[in-house]
Amino acid sequence: MLSVSHILSCSPPHLVCALADEVLARYAPDAVTFISGPRCVLVQLRMVDGVAGMLFNAGDLLVTETRLELAGQFGFGMVLGRNPDHATALAILDAALRIPGDPHADLRPRIAELGQTLSEAYERRFAAAAATRVEFETF
Repeated sequence: MLSVSHILSCSPPHLVCALADEVLARYAPDAVTFISGPRCVLVQLRMVDGVAGMLFNAGDLLVTETRLELAGQFGFGMVLGRNPDHATALAILDAALRIPGDPHADLRPRIAELGQTLSEAYERRFAAAAATRVEFETF
């Protein structure tokens, strides 16, 4: 089962932005307060050495992050690469889904549909990669 944050960060940005626009339509224009961003930053990719089990920094990743408040509720969004609209949409949706009483429960089935589409795409990629698998025991 994919998490909501994973589904939204890996889904096509235009679909995520459309969901965020629907949420914003329910609020006054001054309901959103930006805390920081959207901004591009570098984050370290940390890995564990498979032999020694030691943690090391494999490199840096460019991400776009946004921190905001929607109607007093904190929201955070981060995506790989340079995409301020997608990061902001994620932060809006994150805040909307945290609001007590779940006033945006109608978003959950649509996010589940995006998750199903994403899972199917993952399965297709896995099947395509599995078809190229080499059985070294047969050599």
